Amino acid sequence: MNNYIKKFYHAITSLKQKNAAQQGVQYIKVHSIDEIKDAHILDYHDLSELDLREYKHLFDYAPTESLPCSGIRGWTTNVIWPSPDKMPAGVNPLAIMERAKAPAGKPNGATGRGINIAVIDNMLDATNPEYADSIKFIQGPLHDQKMPQNKHASMVMGQLVGKSTGIAPDANVYYFTKVSYQDRKKFDKDITQILKNVIDFNRAQKPENKINILSCSWGARKKHSPEVCALLDQLESDGVKIILCTSDYMNAATLSGRDFMPCNNPNMTNIQPNVRAAGDETIRMMNLPFGPDKRIGIPTNMRTTPLESNGWQYRVAGGESSAAPYIAGVYACVLENNQLFMIRKNWQQELNDILKSTAIQTEQGDYVINPNGVRAKVSEIVKQMEATIIKYQMHQNDDY
Repeated sequence: MNNYIKKFYHAITSLKQKNAAQQGVQYIKVHSIDEIKDAHILDYHDLSELDLREYKHLFDYAPTESLPCSGIRGWTTNVIWPSPDKMPAGVNPLAIMERAKAPAGKPNGATGRGINIAVIDNMLDATNPEYADSIKFIQGPLHDQKMPQNKHASMVMGQLVGKSTGIAPDANVYYFTKVSYQDRKKFDKDITQILKNVIDFNRAQKPENKINILSCSWGARKKHSPEVCALLDQLESDGVKIILCTSDYMNAATLSGRDFMPCNNPNMTNIQPNVRAAGDETIRMMNLPFGPDKRIGIPTNMRTTPLESNGWQYRVAGGESSAAPYIAGVYACVLENNQLFMIRKNWQQELNDILKSTAIQTEQGDYVINPNGVRAKVSEIVKQMEATIIKYQMHQNDDY
């Protein structure tokens, strides 16, 4: 390693350690491969003692195999990596992270402008410049800078409206926060109150400010949460498109007209389609179940999203939590300049049907979401509606 690269490496390492110390964070010193290969996501880990030259497989994501049981599953910009001469040939974690910022399957020319999305998730640092401008309303406790970073909320917002990483960066977000996912009973109680707050907020808005889409990375359970599901029904009847994650109960608790992301039950989730995205990334798909005849692949893996207050996080394997905001963002882009579509009866279910009918079949026989196809079909329907309205108005004028 030449002197210039060595000096640059030590400068970056020193800066990361200094920033961590200022935030009161202690780096975890890693002494062996076994300490990292099963880590959920590497964050404040110091890997400078390791020699990873023979461990390129820890970064590989084989397109013909199922999700890895071990390996490096993700990392943030806070990681201190081994010096370049001790990294596998061709592996640059920061370059991988940078390539994976661009959202997969972004609709051409659409950014979700004019569409209002309610998001329910954990406490959030609303000052992150990646998504701060999109937040038009916040209700609930915000992230305390003295607390550990909450990677979930910023991932959701980054996937949805991130300037670099979001599928719909110009959509408006009404953010409703809760305390935690940890306590199931407490969470069910919290989510009930939050949904009541969402309904009250929405009913107080002018027509142009009303919620069009709700994205919540969590699944309702009719069997266990009838009150929650009743509130979701109310929101839907108020004209809101509901997008949730599933649970292992969802197969017997389908709520008509709603999108359900893949669940953790292996009998309901089949993670196999792989398609090429821009550049050299292979994007793995989570599947959106639309019945036994067709499952739609949703790109959630190998994505970069913002960290809570600064920096970035890269995840090899996405999941339900990132699929929900992705779908919400796609629908926001689809509805941009097509708001007339939302006066149609059962338009929420119709969106599902259009997504299913426009999906692209891969060489492997699987189906992949086609955002441009969905937008084109909805735009076609809206043009027909506009033509019908014009003809009706002309007919009314003729009567006079």
